[in-house]
Amino acid sequence: MKKSHLLVIGILLTTLTSCGRYVRIGDLTGISNRNIDDTTQYVMLEREVEAVATAENDALEQAVDNLTKEHEGEFLRNTKIYVKSNGKKVKIIGDVWGIQKANVNVNTSATAEIELNVGDNVVFKRKRDIIDGKIIGLNADSIIVEYGKRKKRIELRYDDVTKTN
Repeated sequence: MKKSHLLVIGILLTTLTSCGRYVRIGDLTGISNRNIDDTTQYVMLEREVEAVATAENDALEQAVDNLTKEHEGEFLRNTKIYVKSNGKKVKIIGDVWGIQKANVNVNTSATAEIELNVGDNVVFKRKRDIIDGKIIGLNADSIIVEYGKRKKRIELRYDDVTKTN
């Protein structure tokens, strides 16, 4: 009798825990629900953002649409996809890429005005080293800089970079 109770409890716990967990189903280099123009220069708008969608049909498509619309982007890169065991709830985490809407002007004093654009070279300090990088994205309060031989990316405040070109 005890063994049958333990078996029933074990099956019940397994069922309950499997329904509440996301299962990672894969990593994608890029994902989009729109056509991407090869002649357009896209930039990273947001890094490692997350969206969750629940739907009877096309939950993955809905999650991608939610994320790109929220951050005004065109497609996602470096995307991780998770799904609930029933397949009706999807979570995605990735970098949103799109068209840069505007340039950013930074006023450092009353007389100096510096304009930062995607593609500009900048330097910044990291662990006592001065590092050269290139701007690949602009946000309202930070910029995304790519640097090094391995094309590492970092998000920095405007005050932490100096334009070099």
